[in-house]
Amino acid sequence: MCGIAGIVRFDDRPIDDDRLRRLLAVLSHRGTDGNGIATYARCGLVHARLSIIDLLSGQQPMHVAADPGATKHDRHGPLHLVFNGEVYNHRKLRKQLSRKGHHFASDHSDTEVLLLGFREWGLALPKHVHGMFAFAIWDEEKRELFICRDRAGKKPLYLHRHGNELSFASLPSALVAAMPDNESPAVNADALRNYLRLGYCFGQSLIDGVTELPVANWALISPDGAVRMESYWQPPPISKTSTALGAMSALREVLDEAVAARLQADVPLGCFLSGGIDSSVVTALAQHRLTEQGADRLKTFSIAMPAVGYDETPFATQVAQHLGTDHTTLTAEPGDVLDDLHDLMAVCGEPTADSSILPTHWLCRATRQHVKVTLSGDGGDELFGGYDRYRAMRLLAGGNRWWLATLPHDLLDSADPKSAGHRMARLIDAARAGRDPARHYRRMIHLFTEPQIAELMPDAAWPDMGPAPPCPHWPPDAHPVDAARRWDLMHYLPFEVLRKVDRASMAVALEVRCPMLATPVADLAMHLPHRVLMPGGRPKGLLRDLAASLDLPGEIVRRPKRGFALPLGQWLRTSLRDAAHGLIAEGSLAELGIAMPPVRRMLDEHDKGRRDHTHRLFALMQLALWQQWIKRPYTVDAA
Repeated sequence: MCGIAGIVRFDDRPIDDDRLRRLLAVLSHRGTDGNGIATYARCGLVHARLSIIDLLSGQQPMHVAADPGATKHDRHGPLHLVFNGEVYNHRKLRKQLSRKGHHFASDHSDTEVLLLGFREWGLALPKHVHGMFAFAIWDEEKRELFICRDRAGKKPLYLHRHGNELSFASLPSALVAAMPDNESPAVNADALRNYLRLGYCFGQSLIDGVTELPVANWALISPDGAVRMESYWQPPPISKTSTALGAMSALREVLDEAVAARLQADVPLGCFLSGGIDSSVVTALAQHRLTEQGADRLKTFSIAMPAVGYDETPFATQVAQHLGTDHTTLTAEPGDVLDDLHDLMAVCGEPTADSSILPTHWLCRATRQHVKVTLSGDGGDELFGGYDRYRAMRLLAGGNRWWLATLPHDLLDSADPKSAGHRMARLIDAARAGRDPARHYRRMIHLFTEPQIAELMPDAAWPDMGPAPPCPHWPPDAHPVDAARRWDLMHYLPFEVLRKVDRASMAVALEVRCPMLATPVADLAMHLPHRVLMPGGRPKGLLRDLAASLDLPGEIVRRPKRGFALPLGQWLRTSLRDAAHGLIAEGSLAELGIAMPPVRRMLDEHDKGRRDHTHRLFALMQLALWQQWIKRPYTVDAA
């Protein structure tokens, strides 16, 4: 797990070494065990290393000479690579490549597998690789750059095209720090609109001109700057005939193999354990595998939150005692929340409307004092149907839309977003959106509605794009529940959940691995219809049946989902009130074109308990912090 970056020029001007050093400085927190900068005429590569596999032989940028036996047409090389992530099938690929005549210099480096794999398979390399990764390979002879991201989007890779060059990095903040002297960051208005809609910017950044390489895509950049991009993986089609017969045993097999593969490490490893169904299943499979190997007990970690109603540690302790793990209950140390948000913004260079980045960061920070790698249960909700909104989509698709639309929305709504009345009001609002399932779903997941956005930014000169689709790339011809799961897998998961986890963990140089998102697990879950995954509408029914078969406590198997949340709404009325009001009102939002009257109204309604605007106010706080940061982005003294 690392930070990577680079600059490629499409002319013969030299690479600016000062800018390469600035890239490394901003990414250094992601890799505290070593670093490297190398320049090859038109290309400069940067790497900050967090050593996990083959501690002695994995230094980067890594190089391999040209293959002297290849024809001129097929020749690759010399090749130079920077890589962020882990390849879990690297031992299998090493054997395949060795049989084909490739010679390895390292003992078991997965980085070298990528280099020699590219020499052997070229553009087909990503189809052979399984893991979490973002990497870049510079072909010195062809003067081509090959870049790639993993299938789920666990590892980020941002791009910035400027004149006769392209730069790339693990974070947008690095690209800002390394911008040419004649360029300053500007706001992407379309990305801002998307942020207000859903709380994230999809594949764009709020920084104009900065985009993210799409999930499960590779790109080849030619010497003249032309870009060829292709997708190498898509979720399989949803089965119309599959039944529950054999589904649980198939899930047990692929998930067990995924967990086993992610237990590989040359450094201390542990597992997040919240006491929820996802992390409990991962923990059970990991502990079973370690017991079979005669290894030490699995180290597990949970964090005690600073409010009783949000603390799940009793459930985590119950699971740990039942499975016999070496469990540690950590204490959340939020300190000054705004200080933590400032620090995360300086690291990320991008806002998120998801306040769970704070407890995620606190958990990672505390866990990092004990281990360098941890497993998590991320992906379980999207793959196996864990969100309440999937049940709502099932209701709307079952002939209930017409009568739900007639219910009194305003009378049922509540100031408490967790109340049954509030959830029912949102369901009614979705039912009134017409017949289009994409519009139903948008009503359930929106941050600000289109009328609210128009009120917030009445003078905005939006790009002339016409009305935005309710959920871009909504899967056609699928049952609404399956379409929602697939949309979340391809959008919400990579653009929000996995971005948050990567940034919160790598801010403290902790590697987080997600067995649920292994390709065979995702393929199986996406192929099975919701009636198998959620029998009778039961959230994560198939996964719960697996949990029961693993002999997890019945209380845990039946336990409803609880998000990783904070009492932020209460804090915004008490301990955080003055700081939040000051941040939101100090002028940064107005500089983005946001009108203050509706913002002040939200603050007043929240203060007085008339409405709960926690998520919207946090999103605006993040925007204000970002606007402050973008005016004075992190830079380093190149000297």
